[in-house]
Amino acid sequence: MPYDYDPSFPLVQRRNQLANRVAAMDASLTSRERGLQDRQMLQRQGLKPNVSDNDVLSNLNTFLPPWLSPGNLGDLNRVIWPFWFSFTAPQLPPNKNSTGVFTVTQEAAFVWMAFTKVVFKQDPITLAVTAVDPAVVGAAGKAPNLTFSLKDAQSTRLFTQLPVTLDTVGVPQFPTTLPSPLLFLPNSTVEVSYFNADPAFQYIPFITFFGYRVRIDEAQNILSTITG
Repeated sequence: MPYDYDPSFPLVQRRNQLANRVAAMDASLTSRERGLQDRQMLQRQGLKPNVSDNDVLSNLNTFLPPWLSPGNLGDLNRVIWPFWFSFTAPQLPPNKNSTGVFTVTQEAAFVWMAFTKVVFKQDPITLAVTAVDPAVVGAAGKAPNLTFSLKDAQSTRLFTQLPVTLDTVGVPQFPTTLPSPLLFLPNSTVEVSYFNADPAFQYIPFITFFGYRVRIDEAQNILSTITG
């Protein structure tokens, strides 16, 4: 912008005004130069400016292997994120059965990948509650009379033909992984039935499913027979 000379304007103020204009123009040019340099560097590396989530995802996929690529970026219907569901843990007296449930919330489906158990045992005489630690050798590290079965509450389909001993399920350090992941659609309810055949001890079992929450295109068209 041209400067209009005004003899009545003090010389010092005119000099300061010009200096401010030159500084502002210099800062603008420096910023533009830095932006051009950044774009040139990105182009040399095969990257894009991080303008959107898709740009960030594309840049990360350029350098990261598939198993390290983030799942919470990109199109909404392709987003995945790690998640877990724990069944409600009932008190299980001797020679009694009980059930626990969890419901997949409506935000997204759930892909079940692995599960773990934690079991507490109550002594009938002292009423002391202790954790059943599989690392302990002998009876203290097992709950042989505690079994369970899993069921899809919507279809009433059982996941196992017969109840399974809870001792066979992994602990949080070493989870039991499924040979093939199972999908639960939003609003699905999963039910576990516990069976305590021990004549003396009361158990408090916890089972937790681990996996991923996923957005699904056209979920209503997926056949109900494939839901977990």
